[in-house]
Order: sequence, then structure tokens, then C-alpha cells
Amino acid sequence: MDNAVESFKIAIQAQGLQPPDTIQPGKMHRFPGYDKGRSNDAGWCKLFDDLRGGVFGDFFTGLDEHWQIETERTYTAEERAAFKQRIEAERQQRQAEELRQHEAAATNAAELLAATDGDPSQHPYAIKKAVDFGHKIKRGAWPQRNWADALLIPIYGTDGKIWTLEAINPDGEKDYLKGGRKRGGFHPLGKISGATRVLIGEGLATVAAVHAVDGAPAVAAMDAGNLSAVALAVRKLAPDAEIVLLADNDIKTDGSNPGLKAATEAAQVVGGRVAVPELNGQKCDFWDLWSERGADAVRDALIKIRDVATVTVATIATDEGIESHWPKPQPLTAKFEPEAYPLDALPDTIRAAVEEVAAFIKAPLPLVAGSALGALSLALQAHCDIKRAERLTGPTGLFMLSIADSGERKTTCDRFFTSAIRQYEDEQAELAAPLLKDYQAEIAAWNAEREGLLSAIKDAGKKGKSSRDQKDDLIELERSKPESPRIPRLILGDETPENLAYTLAKKWPSAGVVSSEAGVVFGAHGMGKDSVMRNLALLNTLWDGGELSIGRRTSESFTVKDARLTVALQIQEATLRAFFDKSGGMARGTGFLVRFLVAWPESTQGSRPFTDPPETWPKLARFHQRITEILNTPAPLNEQGGLDPAMLTFTPEAKAAWIAFHDAIEAELKACGELYDVRDVASKTADNAARLAALFHGFTNSIGCAVDVDSFESASRIAAWHLSEARRFFGELALPVELANAARLDAWLIDYAKRERTCLVSKNHAMQHGPLRNKASMDEAINHLFELDRLQVRKDGKRVTLALNPELVGFATVIPAIFATDGGVTG
Repeated sequence: MDNAVESFKIAIQAQGLQPPDTIQPGKMHRFPGYDKGRSNDAGWCKLFDDLRGGVFGDFFTGLDEHWQIETERTYTAEERAAFKQRIEAERQQRQAEELRQHEAAATNAAELLAATDGDPSQHPYAIKKAVDFGHKIKRGAWPQRNWADALLIPIYGTDGKIWTLEAINPDGEKDYLKGGRKRGGFHPLGKISGATRVLIGEGLATVAAVHAVDGAPAVAAMDAGNLSAVALAVRKLAPDAEIVLLADNDIKTDGSNPGLKAATEAAQVVGGRVAVPELNGQKCDFWDLWSERGADAVRDALIKIRDVATVTVATIATDEGIESHWPKPQPLTAKFEPEAYPLDALPDTIRAAVEEVAAFIKAPLPLVAGSALGALSLALQAHCDIKRAERLTGPTGLFMLSIADSGERKTTCDRFFTSAIRQYEDEQAELAAPLLKDYQAEIAAWNAEREGLLSAIKDAGKKGKSSRDQKDDLIELERSKPESPRIPRLILGDETPENLAYTLAKKWPSAGVVSSEAGVVFGAHGMGKDSVMRNLALLNTLWDGGELSIGRRTSESFTVKDARLTVALQIQEATLRAFFDKSGGMARGTGFLVRFLVAWPESTQGSRPFTDPPETWPKLARFHQRITEILNTPAPLNEQGGLDPAMLTFTPEAKAAWIAFHDAIEAELKACGELYDVRDVASKTADNAARLAALFHGFTNSIGCAVDVDSFESASRIAAWHLSEARRFFGELALPVELANAARLDAWLIDYAKRERTCLVSKNHAMQHGPLRNKASMDEAINHLFELDRLQVRKDGKRVTLALNPELVGFATVIPAIFATDGGVTG
């Protein structure tokens, strides 16, 4: 037990917190938060009663960590899952308890304010400060400390609700309501929402003095540790405002200045400025300056900050210094800007339907077009193959992959374009219902006869009699086993590769896996390490239209032959990367994912205002009409129940265009060629262009005639666009793991910095919320980014902050010299 407790304490100390001396397993403990005094209880920890793990954090800074004891053996998957579930349960319980305390404190605050009846302006503290605190301040009793006379200062959240109170007694002593939500809370003077300029300071008197002089809206953060959180809150309420931090000039004999440091950090967070009061080199705040020197001195300090924003920071520079000029960031990887989707390359009927659907659902255009092409492939693949040249023939089925987050409405897109296919399935199932009943009766009789023969053979054996006649009858019976009627079931959901193969072999030889949650496909049990190679080979064979035998130990073996498959999937980027990691590179090494037409579209979420659906869908109806015509053409089945599609050929002009397209791509596959890094993907592009050309031709014309050059030219533009998308995405996946991790971290940091309008990101926050949770991987990625001048690492005691190169985020932020500069990663 002692070892577990000590290890747990060390983990807490590593985050800059001082845990309690005694930690009792199974119990929540509270202790001072980061850089707080003994009376503070923002820190918390809980060691699990089994001593194998625990959680800890700091309510004020937002730190939320978990710890698991190291063992000599590796934890099993079940143990890791159980630990993860326990962490999540503890987090939810903690959040619920914290919310309960906050709500109770808010109710208590409202009751205390309602019971006040004194004149705040006549309170001894208000008289001493001699500045207008505003109309929101109340005066009354403070039972928590048995103060009969206190100023009560409401502390608001960005939602306008009073969440807690600060109380000040006649001697100036301050206290906060227990259980109240203070972090990010503030007391406002003036209207903050939509303001063009906002002042932020620590104490109410400081802020009130400057507000009285300047007139700009102002907020009191109540203490230095809350400045950054309040600055972020103000930025949300006033996104375009100039934010000025009113620093407390806490000059100390050791050269440190906590007030100036906190104000500077807060300004960094929101791209604000810092104003510093000067009073003969003495420790002071803006109220001191106003009281001693008057309003003009305050105005001078505010004017100076506008003129010399960087000098304010430079005044606190130490010998360690800081580089005021960043070197130009070096590129992490080759960047390829997304190209516009060539909508005009689609056949007119398909293009019009795509435009009609996209105008309503407002999904990314490539996503909508991909759903249309998936439906086209699924309808036509049974009817035609394509011959590119002598001995170069293949199916027309497409593998399509859209990389996008949930919520991009791919399921809705698929439903629009596959409705005719689903209707066809329903009609075929209804027509086959009598046949299915006959089969069920025949197979029941066959099974009964088989059981009778087996029983007779067993009895003969027991009696020592010959069973030759029964065995001959059994052999004959096996040859006459009734076969299930083949009923077209074209649209499949999330299938394991083996189930998919069985469906194609035994039920219907043409199908499509259509899913907006491809994580189920890529993350399926069948994609475990033991079977990943076999299953990737199976899917490759289905794309090629080849033959594959599936052997089973416990059930019937079967062969997939003369079958056609379409795959149309959406997958989240993180899930796809995890699949690559799990497959150990085999997804590309075996040629699986390179067969896909990849789309990585920009999200439209956040820019999709509501639109009433149209009363009619004439363009989509014409698309469905043609799909229905194709489906109602009997599938060309051979005697074995497989497909025997028509073999389409190119016209001489189309073949010449295909050869030119193929050769242009081939020329760029060599070392130093533009497509060298994605040569595996590019090598399949001409094949996919031929498939698309056959589909476009079959949709627009008769299946029997040759594919013309117009169909191929249009198809080649679509295929080339998908190649550019694959180049954008797979180009990064081709990187070594450590550089790919750096790219992921870099993208996350830049997105966070732009969203929060800051160049500084806590390393701890990046570890908690960013893409890399492993410390070693995180440190390695940071070192890569440092070497490329994309970030620097700042240390302040045990606190580590990542400072982004301002050129990456589009705005400059002064990096305060109070941070020590570290060349790479520490801590």
C-alpha cells in the first residue's frame, strides 16, 4: 500500500501540486491548488481502493489527470477497459458533484443578496477606497465568517448568472462563498457584451478606479490566478474588443513580479495588452496610482500601453531574455491545397441530381457526389465490366472513401441516392416470397430425410449389419440438396469481410457496403492483427473481381467467384489513422486503401441554415428513373449463380485518351516525381478512371456499345480529383510515425490557437485534449516542431507552455520574458 500511495503522490507532485500528507484509498481528498495558500482547497485527488489507479486535479486551473500504477506485467485489454470505465465514471461523478456544489452556492448567493439592506457606499471599506463600486454591490451579513457587516460582490459567469460571492469586511479582509464557481467568473462595471474595448484587473477597487477615469467597460477578476480565465470569458462576450490587462505591479526584492506576470500571461491568452502602474518604483496597483497621483496619472499609464505595448513586457525581461523575432517557420510536410470538385464532369442527369440534393442538405459537395457515384456503381456493376487493353479487363465497381467527421450528413445523402435501389430490393423480396416458402418446405423435408438416413446408418452399425444402401442414398441425397432462391440484396451495412464474402457467394453475387460509420468496418474484430492480412487480401480480390476460396473449420466452406462489390464509406480521420496503426502499414502495403477513390472535403457544419424541403425533386427523380431501368434489366447470371457481365471496350479515341492519362501519371511515379510519395495510390487511378468511364457510359447510353471519349474525359477529371485528395491525405500517412505525430500535433495546436486567439498553449492542456496522449510521443513531436521553428517551449517552475510561431496563426503575440526558454522538451 505504501508504494502505491507514494507513487500516486509523486504523480501529483509532477503536476506542480502538493498532495496531502495522508491519502486514504477510496476517499476524495482536497488540498491547496497550484500556487495557492493553505486555506485553498482547489486541489483534489482520489486513490482507488484497489490501489491500482487514481485521479487528481485542480478545480481552479482545470487540471484533470489519471494515474495507474506500474506493474511487472502488461495490463490485459479487459483490465485497461475496466480502468478506462472507472476513470470515466469518477469523472462524471466528480463533475456532477461539482455542479451540485456550484448550484447550491449560487442559490445561497441569491439568498444572501436578497437579505441585504445596508448602504454599500457607507461601508468602511468603500469609504476608505473612495471610488464608485457600481450599483451591483450589496451590503449585509456574512454568516460564513460571522461578519455582521460586509460588502457582498456578485461574481457572474458569461451566462449572466451570479455563481458566487466575494465578501469584504470593514478591515479589508476578503472571503469567498464555499462551493462557489469562481474560475472564469467576474464582476462587471459597464456592458461587456459587444464592447470594443474592455479593461480587466484583479481587485474591484483597482478596476473601479480605472473605469471611473477611462469610462470603458471593465471587469474585476478578483485575483491574479483568475485573470487568464476571465480574459477568455471576456473574449467570448466581446470577440473583437481590444482587451487591456490592468496589472498589479507587485515588485519583489528577488526581482519577480507576480502581478505583472499574471497580467501578461492573460494578455497572451487573448492577444491583449498590458498596462502597468508606476509609483516611484514601489509596489502598487492602479487604485494606488489613482489615489496618490490622480486621474491624469491613470490616463498616462493607459496611453503608454497603446504606444509601447511591447515595452511593457520588455521591462520585465531577465538575463535569460526572450527572442523578440521569430525565425520563419519551416514547412512540416508538403502542403496541397484542396481543389474544387469538378461537378461539371458528371453526366448531366447525375450532376443535376447532385446539385438538387446538395442545395437542400448542404453537405460537402464531394460527399453528395460520392453518394450518387456509389449508387451508380452498385446498380451497374453486375451488368458490365471494362476492357482497357488486351488482357487488361476488370469490374466497374468502385471503392469510395470519404474522410469526414460525424454530422456531415452522409447517411442522408446515401438515402437520397439509394432509395430506388432499396425499393427494388423490397419488390424483389416480395416477388420471391412464394419461392422462399417452397424452399423452406423443401429444405425441411430434405433435413428430415437426411436425419432418417443417418439414424439408419447408426442403427445398422450397432447391429453389425451393412449400411451400404443407406450410404448410397445419403450420397445421392446430398447431391440433390435444395438451393435457396437467389434474392437480390444489394445494400449491406457494416459487414465483416468474411460475412460479406459469404453473402456474395451464397445469396446474391452483386452487393455494396454503404456505411456512414465505417469505423465499424475498419475497426471490426475481423481487422485484428491476426487476420488483417487475410481480410485485406479478400477485399482486394473482390475489387479485382477475382476468385477466392474461404475455408471454415466449423461450418461449410465456400468459394467467391464471379461476384462484384461496391464500397461507399465515410470514416472519421482519427479512426482511419488508428486503423493504419493497427494494421501496421499493411493497409497500404497490400494495396487495400489505395484502391479507394478518396475524398477529404472541408466541413460545412456551422454554415447550414435551415431550408424547407422542396415539394418535388424532379432532377433526383430522373436519376432514380435511370437507376430503376438498369436494375430491372435481368442480371446476367451464369449456371453457377455467378455474374457474367458484358465486356465494354473503348472506342479508339477513348483508348488513346486512356493511354495518355495512364502515361502522364506513370511519368510522375519515379523518384522526385510529383506522385512519388503516393505512387501506390496513383498506380490505380487509370484503372478507376476506366471504371468511372464505363459507369458514365452505361448510365447515359446503351450498355452494349463502346465507351466514347467524352465519357472517358469526364471520368478522368473525376479520378484525377480523387487522386489529388488522396495525395493530400495519404501524403501525411506516408510520413514516419514520429513526423506524422508532429503533423497531427501541429494541426491541433494551430486550430486551438486560432480558435482561442492565443499563441500560448499549456502543454498539460495539449496532453489532455490534443491528439497525442502518450508523453514520449508528445515530447518527440514537440522536439520536431521546435527544430522546424514552429514552436518554442517555455518553463515557469513546473509549468510548461508551448509558444506557437505567430506566423502560423496569423497574428502576433508578445512572449513574456518571465518564461525561461528551453530548447526542446522538458517535464
